[in-house]
Amino acid sequence: MKLRFAGLLLAMLIWGGGIGSPAQAQLTAEQDSRQRFAMPAGWQVVQDFEASAEQTAAIGGKLGAKIVSLSNTVLSANGKRLQVNVMQCATEADAMVVAEAISRTKADPAFCLRLGAKVVEFVGDDAALATKAGFELGFKTRPASARYSVSFEAAPIESGDYMSWNPMYQAFLELSRGDGSARAKVSELAGRFAFGKELRFRYYGPDGAKMQYQFRPGPVEARMDSCGDVLVVGFGELPMKEGIGSVTVSAVVGACGDGTMAAKRRRDDPALVAATAFWPCDDAEIVKLAGQITAGCADDTAKVKMILRWLQPDKNIRFGGPVTGSRYAVKEVLKQRYGHCWDFSDCFVTLARAAKVPCRQVAGWLYGAEGHIWAEVLLDDGKWHQVDPTGGGVLSCGIYHVAYLTSEDGRMPLVYLSQPRIVMLGN
Repeated sequence: MKLRFAGLLLAMLIWGGGIGSPAQAQLTAEQDSRQRFAMPAGWQVVQDFEASAEQTAAIGGKLGAKIVSLSNTVLSANGKRLQVNVMQCATEADAMVVAEAISRTKADPAFCLRLGAKVVEFVGDDAALATKAGFELGFKTRPASARYSVSFEAAPIESGDYMSWNPMYQAFLELSRGDGSARAKVSELAGRFAFGKELRFRYYGPDGAKMQYQFRPGPVEARMDSCGDVLVVGFGELPMKEGIGSVTVSAVVGACGDGTMAAKRRRDDPALVAATAFWPCDDAEIVKLAGQITAGCADDTAKVKMILRWLQPDKNIRFGGPVTGSRYAVKEVLKQRYGHCWDFSDCFVTLARAAKVPCRQVAGWLYGAEGHIWAEVLLDDGKWHQVDPTGGGVLSCGIYHVAYLTSEDGRMPLVYLSQPRIVMLGN
């Protein structure tokens, strides 16, 4: 399409039109782009360009508007690429012409912003990442809270081999892309799970408002768990997807900037510091380690900070390993010293409970990124405080941590059978 030049032709002009070699461009990125944007955790500049006056004038001429300056920055955001084009126009009227032309080529309004006489174009295929970039790069004010539309297909599970959890999800994604060979993989992996007819979801948002859930088929039972803030829904006969009972889940869930939620629990509830099959917090070696990590801490807040600091990636446990989406046993993770988000969360909950800090596990989606598992602790202020052990607390939990699953014993109530669709609705 002719009008896609703001993303495509501009890239061709910059990469091949005489601004400089890739090596020279990389120097520009290192020297200049750090001042252009303040990078959030996990984001970095890959390359950065400032268009010449001639190139800027040429692009403005194609648009029928006067552009004063034009920059092009390629970012890596948690492993995903996003190109950011910033066009400073002579007047707001010129900016309106540019924004209108670019917007006609975009699938989502998030990919083009007009800020007075400035136009910002995001080039990529992930509207959530573009929305997030608008906030994190300072083009828009990040809201104090947000609501999300969440939808996916899932199979209720009672138990299973959690090392097969992500492979099962990936096999269903392959099937959805038309790869019929994944059918045999699904059949083989299904034998590693005990499927059920019950799902469990967080029921309250950060402001105390109830989450909104709809299910297809409709449940035959709905009740609150004894913990007081988890919704338990039971189903009758389920439609089959590749021989597995499937439920379509649609929800509206909330998130807030400080990652807190009023608790329905007492801090002295023994269930919140109890050992489980997944969290061996009564193991003598783990109790000793937790004591060493939290030695001298005056309160639970200090203990949480020290455990998170101990879990900072590449300090004591390396993020990664041969199995993506792994869930090794906690003692195995501590021995091998590597794992992914589920492993970091399990280690945090186990060490925190060993230090007598009431806590539990949280799961859902990291907006603009991928599925994620983290944790929350119940502190003296009577609130649950979400923490992200995978980054050792470096990544603060806030509006991008879309939480809709809670576990107090380490069990996961479902396995995804489709890619979740997460859309920010506003605050």
